[in-house]
Amino acid sequence: MRMKFGLTAAGIFAALIIASFSCTATAQALLQVGAEAPGFSLTDIDGKPASLASYGQKKTVVIVFWATWSAHSAKALKRFEEFSRKYGERGVQVVGINVDNQTISEADQEKIKKFVKELGITYPILLDRGLNTFHTYEVMAIPSTTVVSSGKIMYTMPGLPLVGTEDMFEYLQVLAGDPPRKKTAPQYEPLHDAVATAGLARGFVKKNQRDMAYPLYQKAIEKDPKFMLPYVELAKLYEIEGKNAEAEGILKKALSVDPEQAVVMAELGYLQARAGRVREALDLLDKAVKKDSYPPAQYYRAYALGKSGQLKEALGAFDEAAALNPYDAALYQVRAEIYEQNKMVKEAASDYRKALELILKIRS
Repeated sequence: MRMKFGLTAAGIFAALIIASFSCTATAQALLQVGAEAPGFSLTDIDGKPASLASYGQKKTVVIVFWATWSAHSAKALKRFEEFSRKYGERGVQVVGINVDNQTISEADQEKIKKFVKELGITYPILLDRGLNTFHTYEVMAIPSTTVVSSGKIMYTMPGLPLVGTEDMFEYLQVLAGDPPRKKTAPQYEPLHDAVATAGLARGFVKKNQRDMAYPLYQKAIEKDPKFMLPYVELAKLYEIEGKNAEAEGILKKALSVDPEQAVVMAELGYLQARAGRVREALDLLDKAVKKDSYPPAQYYRAYALGKSGQLKEALGAFDEAAALNPYDAALYQVRAEIYEQNKMVKEAASDYRKALELILKIRS
């Protein structure tokens, strides 16, 4: 029975790796800045239609993804209510997008309306039925914020980190016309040509034409060595082909350009953990988690803890990651491996099934 499960799980896991590649969320944490903002057409909590285009008269649209079950969403909504009241007439439109469930029932809708009313929120609150907008924007944590200006994504912030939140509001206040309160370095924005080339590569990956993607990712790196997305996606391509040494090499090259990039540290740490170099992996993953800017680093760290035999600590860390984003298929996929390693057959099977269900919903 155990052998049968192991073979089945291994097959499912391999299928998940391939199926989920095109829907990974690595782009959201500071990596999709400069890309065209995906449009959306939703309804608000009263059933009225709304779209990104309908807010076109505003020079900046701030999109806040949130849920009633999220521990920090209420705080985020209230903070943006204060901002909206002060800056709403200065060309900045705040929009909340609720992502409570994959499907939203009438009871859910009433619960959301009551929640919003009790908080005193006056800016538009939209319902993301089916979570299509959530996945299109590659959201990794709830709450999350995306700033759109002139049709492009200008700023992203997963979660509600203490320092990062204050930096974001400083950025928004300057956009609204306030003088900067502190001297800050200009925010990095990748070269448009590099973004376009990487986008073309991602398109080929989604069509399973990986041979076409390799040189395009390389060209994107050459065009803008500071742009981290092509490094990370190229490393994932190498991993799919079983070229782990090449994957590690490209991630280390990225860190040589930007040694403090949490996304790259997390992906490299996860690769090392899978290779059995757990102590080395945990050093990197601990550092990435402390930066609080890339939520997958939390479940990658949980995976490394599990691989080191610290099951209780690993499962607690997985639970913390799931509280940030219960819709992340990769989380369940990674946790299933740890369950399987510890011969927790039912739990592993449940997580593999959950991961596959989420991937299929994203792809449908």
